[in-house]
Amino acid sequence: KGPLLSTVYHSAMLSAGAWSPTRAGLFFVTRTDGWLDCWDYFYRMNEVALSHRVTDGDALTSLSVQNQGKLVAVGDASGQITLLELCEGMVHPGPNEKNVIAGMMERETKREKNLEQARKAASVGKKAEHKKIRSDAVNEEDLYSRAQAFFKDMNISEDHSSFT
Repeated sequence: KGPLLSTVYHSAMLSAGAWSPTRAGLFFVTRTDGWLDCWDYFYRMNEVALSHRVTDGDALTSLSVQNQGKLVAVGDASGQITLLELCEGMVHPGPNEKNVIAGMMERETKREKNLEQARKAASVGKKAEHKKIRSDAVNEEDLYSRAQAFFKDMNISEDHSSFT
């Protein structure tokens, strides 16, 4: 099965991730190149809403979001922790955000199930076609009648004892 959501490829590895406790469509991802990415699926699904450089070269290794959603703590490979305060737009949900995101997740789940069913149906169809071809290939009665028709078309007598 495939993922419901995915981010675009980036050359730096992802090291941690967390959903916002106050916003259904917002999640955070840390990267090994020192950047924190904020993905806001409520407003845009195909690109990062905000990227913030936390360190100048140390890999980010951990991430924790405060229960109220206002503060984000990010740890790096050198042992330093950076505390970031989020703007109000990243703390408070948009109108009907929870329902919109839940609907999106439900649609993606249904889409994945439909794709899986289509793959299974295609696989069953290929197996049935393969069996049909195999059964046609070994049908002796059909083979015998074709041989008789061939001999008749070629004006060859029915006495075939000299061929065996």
